[in-house]
Amino acid sequence: MKLILAKECGFCFGVRNAVKIAENAGHAYTYGQIIHNEYVTENLRRKGVIPIETLETASFGDTVILRSHGAPRSVYEEAKVRGLRLIDATCPFVKKIHGIVAKASEQGYHVVIAGKASHPEVVGIQGWCKESSVIDEHSDLRPLLAFDKVCVVSQTTFAVEKFSVIIKKIVKLPFKTVEIFNTICYTTIERQTEAERLSKECDAVLIVGSKTSSNTNKLFAICTENCANCYHVQSVSDLENLNLRPFAVVGITAGASTPSELIMEVKEYMQQFDEVQDKDFIDAVEESLTKYREGKRVKGTVISANEKGIQLNIGGKKDGLIPKDEVNVDGSYDPADFSAGIELETIIIATQDPESGCLLLSKKRVDQIKEGDKIVETIRDGAVFEMVADKVTKGGLLGKLGTYTVFIPASQIREGFVKDLKQYVGKKLRLTALEIEDDEKRHKIVASQRKVLEAERKEREDIFWANVQPNVIVNGKVKRVTNFGAFVSVDGFDCLAHIVDLSWNHIKKVEDVLTIGESYDFLVLSVDREKGRVSLGYKQLQPHPFVKCIEEHPVGSICHGKVVSIVPFGAFVELAPGVEGLVHVSEAAHSFVKNINEIVKVGDEVDVMILAADEAARKITLSIKACTPDENKDAEKPQADTEAKTDKKPRRSKPVKQDSNDADSQWNEDIVNNPFADLLKDLGEDNN
Repeated sequence: MKLILAKECGFCFGVRNAVKIAENAGHAYTYGQIIHNEYVTENLRRKGVIPIETLETASFGDTVILRSHGAPRSVYEEAKVRGLRLIDATCPFVKKIHGIVAKASEQGYHVVIAGKASHPEVVGIQGWCKESSVIDEHSDLRPLLAFDKVCVVSQTTFAVEKFSVIIKKIVKLPFKTVEIFNTICYTTIERQTEAERLSKECDAVLIVGSKTSSNTNKLFAICTENCANCYHVQSVSDLENLNLRPFAVVGITAGASTPSELIMEVKEYMQQFDEVQDKDFIDAVEESLTKYREGKRVKGTVISANEKGIQLNIGGKKDGLIPKDEVNVDGSYDPADFSAGIELETIIIATQDPESGCLLLSKKRVDQIKEGDKIVETIRDGAVFEMVADKVTKGGLLGKLGTYTVFIPASQIREGFVKDLKQYVGKKLRLTALEIEDDEKRHKIVASQRKVLEAERKEREDIFWANVQPNVIVNGKVKRVTNFGAFVSVDGFDCLAHIVDLSWNHIKKVEDVLTIGESYDFLVLSVDREKGRVSLGYKQLQPHPFVKCIEEHPVGSICHGKVVSIVPFGAFVELAPGVEGLVHVSEAAHSFVKNINEIVKVGDEVDVMILAADEAARKITLSIKACTPDENKDAEKPQADTEAKTDKKPRRSKPVKQDSNDADSQWNEDIVNNPFADLLKDLGEDNN
């Protein structure tokens, strides 16, 4: 089989850029799927990048990535209102179309878009113009004559020949003004041209990509026009049910949203057919050239047995010798068990023994093969078995299980693309059988380690989500940090500890609290399995500075603090990092204070007395005046002495007890602190 891989296939520039942005974003959302490929979407989801269809799902401060398809202008505006951090990964070619239609719309043009109305790229383009119409090659264009000025653009992945059909129709209509912009991406044009050529040259064509991908579907449509055997393949698993052996030439192409790993996995899988055919041919040639070769199974009868081993007659010019360590699997050997005439089945392990000149044989290895064949019967229902990979072949790895040759396609070694297969040679693999061939000429097993790993991962995920619940303490290792938090690995799963949940005090960077590579205990704050999100808190397991502060400074104690903010009703004083108390304006001085700025300013250091502490509400009430002497009280004493000496009527420092009907009984402040009371007193004296 000859394989032809298209030169232009896989990620285009815009898609590659968008995926790279998403992979490096850490915990974030994408506005819709970043690209139309389930494989990529799932990989990003595991990294904490979740697709959403509406911005209402995101919270203030969250990161949202605009996908390569672009978005309407309204999305930018809504993100700003909601306080979201927007990362624009729109393809530059799509961005250019936004500029074209926005300008044309402002100039009074009616925008006409060639494409699919439901496609997110088209929806985004429509969001940049006042009014628009979406058409395809079958649309009736006569209603567009109602507009004097028309501007025509195309979806970047629209079929070239279909756009040509539309343009031919438009130029025939009597528009007063029409502007036409061919905005089909140049890579789309190259892919479609190459797909057409490939489908004409090949017996079969594999089109790799998601069935939700518009550009991949267009490639499939182009290929089917020229080739009867076209297959839309989303992953290697789709190939397992296809019989591609009859085709001499097979072409492979892929959409712009198909990752290179999937393309290479398909290519590697297809290359296995060459290897199997070559191996069968080589085996046949070797069989015809020599009767005895290493690895060949032969039967013989026992001639004699001694402490060195067993001598066999194998029906040729040479006898065979089974060394004692090649007799039994468990290493045991008793010559008495092997009397003359007993028939044994063996494998040739060397064509010449230097001492005896016999063929060296092994009964042990035949027994191991038989044990392997017994295992085959137990794995037909999907049971897991172990095998050591012997060598690399085209498209994967080879090994032996009994008389069966086991082939592990490169795509089935692990999750994701494997560049270097040699690293798995000599290593034990844990496999499950995908296909078992039992015909007389071929004993073959196609196996997968990937399915075993996927099943185990699914089991671990189920256990993880069952055990990780809010308010549970977990231990995790800090893997990487960003400006908004730390990604912590808990049982192999990425969780986010937001920077605001790392310390009770304000910190500028995560490294002020956590160290990459170190493990810490965290409190699970929230869990969302559907979105794959687990939020952790570190500060919640640390003592709050408030508790320590009130332990060191109980109610009634005096401490030193700094004024950090002023409000109309008082001043906030920092007693310790992250702990503030309120000095109400009434506690700022002994005299009446109208504006607390007259007493203290931000930055002043003051002594305060703790009047009250509410641990539940984490509020502390402070007093400045309790730490300063009352000068007004000291001033009252000499004034009273002077009044007594001059025999004048003394002023009262405190109101006397009066009848409940007396209006003066409503005043209970010191007269010296009550200017209004002084005024009433003077009026009373004048009346006398």
